[in-house]
Amino acid sequence: MSGDGTQHPSIAGGIPAGWYPDPAGGDGKRWWDGAAWTHNVQEPEVAPAAPSFGNYVSAEFRPSIPLPTAEVGTGYTRSSWWIAGSPIWVTAPQAAVLGILDSLAPAPIPTIVLGVSLFTILGWLITVRLAFADRAGLIRGGNNSAASPWWVLLTPIVYLVMRAREVQLYATGGWASVMWWCIAAFLAPGVALLVFFGAYGLV
Repeated sequence: MSGDGTQHPSIAGGIPAGWYPDPAGGDGKRWWDGAAWTHNVQEPEVAPAAPSFGNYVSAEFRPSIPLPTAEVGTGYTRSSWWIAGSPIWVTAPQAAVLGILDSLAPAPIPTIVLGVSLFTILGWLITVRLAFADRAGLIRGGNNSAASPWWVLLTPIVYLVMRAREVQLYATGGWASVMWWCIAAFLAPGVALLVFFGAYGLV
């Protein structure tokens, strides 16, 4: 008899009675009565069914789903930092041009509106281009997916948030650019005023 309690053929003589692997090829064991095989078959042990309560299945019996591997991709690109700073570099040139025009000669309202509109459109075009460059950089850096650049049309902060949600699947970080955009948006009015007054030579 082995350590697991299973009897094996005796070396000295006949095969003692006991449970042995089924000679018919089944998965269980068949009883040998010492002279012949019997019809008694011992089925293999079956793992207990996972206990469930309605739709709930306890954690140890849930199938494990591997999560995406982090820290294998890129968290930030140069374009992402430019997008994060867009509140400043979009408003500062507008304030500078308006300050210069107004210091030379008071500009009429239609001219001011037209100038602001042109700078706004130019800023959006540059931001969209940066978003496409950022996405390409993330893919090259090992990220299997990235946020659509067109999210930037709903404002850069929307793009940066959607971007961070994708980035965190493949790399640590991704939210710092969102924080920097918020800081830049807070500082942008002050920077714009400084530039505007600077055009007058008051700073």
